[in-house]
Order: sequence, then C-alpha cells, then structure tokens
Amino acid sequence: MQFERLTGLTAAVATPMKANGEVNPRAIDRYASFLYERGIRSVFVNGTTGESLLLSTAERKLLAEKWMEHSSKLRVVVHVGSTSWKEAQELAAHAEAIGARAISAMGPCFLPAGRAEELVAFNALIAAKAPYTPYYYYHIPDAARTFVYMPEFLRQAGAVIPNLAGVKYTSFDTNEQQRCIGLEGGRYDILHGHDETLVSGLQLGSTGGIGTSYNITSPEFQRLYDDFMAGKADEAVRRQYKVNEVVDLLGRRINCIVGVKAALDFAGIEAGPCRLPVRKLSRIERRDFERELAPYAQWLGF
Repeated sequence: MQFERLTGLTAAVATPMKANGEVNPRAIDRYASFLYERGIRSVFVNGTTGESLLLSTAERKLLAEKWMEHSSKLRVVVHVGSTSWKEAQELAAHAEAIGARAISAMGPCFLPAGRAEELVAFNALIAAKAPYTPYYYYHIPDAARTFVYMPEFLRQAGAVIPNLAGVKYTSFDTNEQQRCIGLEGGRYDILHGHDETLVSGLQLGSTGGIGTSYNITSPEFQRLYDDFMAGKADEAVRRQYKVNEVVDLLGRRINCIVGVKAALDFAGIEAGPCRLPVRKLSRIERRDFERELAPYAQWLGF
C-alpha cells in the first residue's frame, strides 16, 4: 500500500487545559493559527506532549475532532495508542472516520511486549481498524518501556500490517535508526523524535522530525531543515547548536511538556497547566523561566 510520505517538521502539540485540569478545546483555534503562521504544516495530536494517557477516550476524540477543523492547512496525525488494544482500536477507527492524515500508536507501557512477535500482533489489531490510513509505530522505549528491536519489528509488521508507513523514532540508538531507514530500500518513513539531534537524524536519512519544542522553535528548526535539504550541512549543524539552547531551557522545567506549555502561555496561547500527577510551575518558577526565555523571544518570533 502506497502513501504520501510524511516529511518536514511535525509539531507534537500540547493539550490546552483550564486551571482545573479540564481540557480547553476552544484554545485550539488560535493555537492552530499560531503554528501555521510559524511554518508548521503537520501536527501530532494526543501524543506524549499532549498528555494522551492521562486523558479519557472521549477527551482524545474531542481533541482530534477539534484539530481536524484545521485540516485544510495542517496535516493531522493522531496518536491512538493505549495500554488496551481495544481502546486503541476505538480511537483508530474514530481517527479514520474523521479523516486523519495518519495514525500512530506506541506499545503498552504496562506489561510491555518483550518480543517483536507480540508487539506486531498488538499493533496489527489497532491498524486493522483504520485500514485506509497510514500507520506509524511510535517507538519511545524510555517512556513505553518497550525495547523491541525496531528493524525486526518492521520486518515482521510489514508482512501483516498493510497500512504500515513507518516509525516515529524517539530513541538515541542511531545504529538501530539507520538500519530502520535502510530497510527494504527505504520502504518506511522514519521520523526523528529527538529535537536536539534532528540534524543527526536527517544525516542518517530520516524523512523529517516530530518534536515538542517545534511548538515554539519551529522558525529556526525550519531554517535548519531548509539548510540541510539545500546541502548546507555545516549551517544546519550551527543552527542545531544554537536552537538547542532553547530546547535545554524547556527540559529544565520539570519536563519538556511543562516547559513548552509555559512557553506557549508566554506567546499568548492558552496552554494552561498539565494534568495531575504532573505538577505545574510555581509563580516564581514561571517568572524565572520567562526571564530566561526572553532573550530568545524575538529570534523565535514571538
């Protein structure tokens, strides 16, 4: 089955929330316009950045539907993964019904698969409920605790998942990543998941990147991507080094999700707090973060 390749930058979007921890879908209209104006053309909805496993199935459907209202200008990729394949099937079928550009799922982080065989079977059940939609496995072993060798997963999955399109690869194992990229003559899209090493992923042959920081760093990352594609690898490396100063700032705020939601707030997007058990920044922490980020605001365009 042939699909249009997913290339370039995809922003892993946050889930806007109210102060009481309830989702705030009304904030998505302005959020979508903000991303589009900054060069983003693809969004990854309900992923790790979107706090997906802390949301209910009904909330995840609502958020996917809201982002699809902007599908005329943004390609919408919906993460449907869950610890229950039945719940993931429901989300996959819903994503296809509303016209998502692609779907993705990680392995279950509770009682995770230890072999490719079980991981393939788990994903096949999910992908079968959206047979006409490109399917990307979400490899994030440090979070999902699934340490299956990805080239072997792809070899087995390719035989039983007709709509398998590739992997969102969020691991620092560059040898494994390169083997995925070269498998079967480059059959699969391998999308780089670590913002701070995007240029390395592009050098290995990744078709693009899916990242949390792209919510605010997209202008500079787009320049990095364009430089690399134009053969200016040295300039792309220089940009990577510079933009990583901001990526590092985000990561110091409890985690990158907390950091990017605070940064979006500073930029005028109502991102709000994270859902418990993730704590929010104190007033002093927010003040300090805003001060640290201020020197980069003009450079980043907000």
